[in-house]
Amino acid sequence: MGTVTMFASGKDGVGKSTVSLYTAAALASKGQEVLLVELDSGMRSIDVMSGLYSNLVFDLGDVLEGRCDRSQAIMKSPINPHLSILSAPFNQGTLSADRFMSLCQVLSTEYDHVLLDTAAVTGAIITAASASMRAVVVSTPDPICVRSSRVVADTIYDLSLKDIRLVLNRVVPARIKRKIVPNLDYCIDAIGARLLGVVPESDDIALACSGNEKLSKQCVSYQVFQRIASRMNGEDAPLLIQ
Repeated sequence: MGTVTMFASGKDGVGKSTVSLYTAAALASKGQEVLLVELDSGMRSIDVMSGLYSNLVFDLGDVLEGRCDRSQAIMKSPINPHLSILSAPFNQGTLSADRFMSLCQVLSTEYDHVLLDTAAVTGAIITAASASMRAVVVSTPDPICVRSSRVVADTIYDLSLKDIRLVLNRVVPARIKRKIVPNLDYCIDAIGARLLGVVPESDDIALACSGNEKLSKQCVSYQVFQRIASRMNGEDAPLLIQ
């Protein structure tokens, strides 16, 4: 039985989809079978970042509505043969929580990890929480983002999902030193979730996303996501913080 993990954020633009994708890729690089499911209906981006946009025929909505079998909508990513993608519906709409929960139960028997890239809206968060075993909140150190991340963490906790971790994304150490944004300890305490990883602001990530490529093994970001994946697997991997 695989693990279903939702990735959530309190607001758009924090890089949640990027963190979801490269965490999934890092897990897949360890030889595990990984499925990344996107829930951001009408605003999807995973298909572009993973290089699948021109090949898509069916999506999550088609599966849930019975217009195709899940095998027709799930596509292998060119980033890694062990990574598969199930894209969000192109048209914005409401997904059936019951059908989605049933689907995730089946998928968890077929994959080692099912990662849910959740939209920053209450309905999608509730739907994802109903099907998940744990949650990862993605936030930047920006004070407004920290505040909204606490709200979403509390929402997830109230939905009876108690295993909540935190990834701080787009971190620039110089901004912390200049007190432009709060330090990491403040962010952790304010959001109220155990730290899983700290992802630096990186041109390497931006380049990989725009070119539908793997992260270079020589860059710090690659090592950060490898540590995040190891920690998600329960391994004793120290945090990598610059």
